[in-house]
Amino acid sequence: IVEANVAGIEIENSRNARVADIVATIDRHLPAGGSVALMIWGDPSLYDSSLRIAERLRAAGRDATVRVIPGLTSLQLLTARHAIPLNTLGGAVQITTGRRLRDRGWPEGAETVAVMLDGGCAFTALPPEGVTIWWGAYLGMADEILDHGPLAEAGPRIVAARAAARAARGWI
Repeated sequence: IVEANVAGIEIENSRNARVADIVATIDRHLPAGGSVALMIWGDPSLYDSSLRIAERLRAAGRDATVRVIPGLTSLQLLTARHAIPLNTLGGAVQITTGRRLRDRGWPEGAETVAVMLDGGCAFTALPPEGVTIWWGAYLGMADEILDHGPLAEAGPRIVAARAAARAARGWI
């Protein structure tokens, strides 16, 4: 949860476009200023931008207090739902983004790669030989979707399931 007093905030560079959008929305609803709480779904330990939003609000001279309510991470849910460990016995794990996986390939030395923020199905850029994928969406929710298997077989199913889920819900 990010709480901020946002009256009169000034955004000075394009890197703060997301903050500018948030502030513009708040200003429309609280033109005289005030306080607001941003409820953000996610885990700030795993590629989450909510902490950076709070930092940018503070850099712009606003009071932004962060309170994180701990819960389960998406990786905990994914491994639990598939009933698998995250790593092999003594094996190296790399947590990365879809963009980095697509641009750089499989990280050197990693036996297991956990990919976050993969809007473009970066796994489709990997040579599928010897790669097994465990994938999930809406983890812990009623509409949870799970798939796994050799990348050559499961990859196309995941791409199709992801597209259908986005079309049905508008987000994934």
